[in-house]
Amino acid sequence: MDYPNSVPSAGLVNGKFVDEDPLTGKPGSLIPASWGNGVTEEILGVVRAGGLTPSEASNTQLLGALRSTQLFKTAAPFDVSRSAATCEFVQRALGSYAGSRGIAGATQLTIADVGCSIGLGGDSSYTVTLPDVTTVPNGATLGFHCRSNAPVTIAHPGNPRISPQGVLLNSIVMNGGESATLVKESGVWTVHGTASLKYAALFSGLAGNPGYQKHASGNIDQWGFGTTDVNGEMWVNFPISFPNAFFSCVANHVGGDGAMVIVVGGTATKQGVRLKVRDSMNRVAAGWTVFYFAKGY
Repeated sequence: MDYPNSVPSAGLVNGKFVDEDPLTGKPGSLIPASWGNGVTEEILGVVRAGGLTPSEASNTQLLGALRSTQLFKTAAPFDVSRSAATCEFVQRALGSYAGSRGIAGATQLTIADVGCSIGLGGDSSYTVTLPDVTTVPNGATLGFHCRSNAPVTIAHPGNPRISPQGVLLNSIVMNGGESATLVKESGVWTVHGTASLKYAALFSGLAGNPGYQKHASGNIDQWGFGTTDVNGEMWVNFPISFPNAFFSCVANHVGGDGAMVIVVGGTATKQGVRLKVRDSMNRVAAGWTVFYFAKGY
C-alpha cells in the first residue's frame, strides 16, 4: 500500500494529501476510488484473518483482530525464522518443558517427546530407547529423573550416539535419584546431570571385588582379595595402576583365629604390593584368603 502517486488528479503535495484552503483558493487533495478501496481491503484483510466478520457499526475491529489468537500462530519448536514470537513460544523457549510423562517399562521415545520431562519409575530393570539423534533438530532436549527401584538403561538405536563426559556410548545406566538432561549437540546426545558423573575420568570406578573408585581430590581407593602361597605370602595386583604413588594398604585374613597381615617392606609399587600372613603361632600356610584395601593418587 502507498499514496496514489500515479494519479495526477489526486493533488498530492510532496507525496501526501493536503486540505483545501478557501482563503487562497487552493484546492484540497482528492482520494481516488482505487486508493480508498485498497486501504479498506488492507484493513479488512487483517480483520478477516483475525476471525472477525467486518461490520460497519464497529470501529474497533482492527484492534480486536490484532489481539486475537487467530492472527498470530505459535511457531513450531526450534523455529529460527523471523516470524513473530507469541507469548507461548517465548515461554517455551525460556526453558520450560513442553510437557511431562512417566515411564515404568520398556519404551521407544519419538520426536514428539522432545522437550518433555520424563520420570522413570518401576520396580524392575528396563530400557528406554531415544529417538535417532539424526532425526531431531540441534538443541533438542530430553530431561530424565530416575525414581525406579532398579537400574534403567537409556539407549540409542544403531551407532553410539550418547556422550557423557566426552565418550561415545550406545547406552548409559541411570539409578534411583539420578537425573540427566540429554541435548543434541554436534550430532550426538550430550548428557548433563548427575547420571553422567560416573562416566567421568575424575569419578570413574569399578564396582565389585576387585574394584576401585577415583575421587575429585585425585585420591584413589582400590580393593580386592587373594590367597597365600606355601610361604604365607601373596602378590596383590591392583585393579588399575596408581598414576602417581601408592601410600597405604591394610588387609584382613579370612579365618577362625587371629592372624597378622603385613606389607613386605620394599615391595610396594604403583601396580601392586606383596603381603605376608602369619597366624598367632607364627605359622604360614597356603590358601589363606586375604582382603585388602589400598590408597594412592
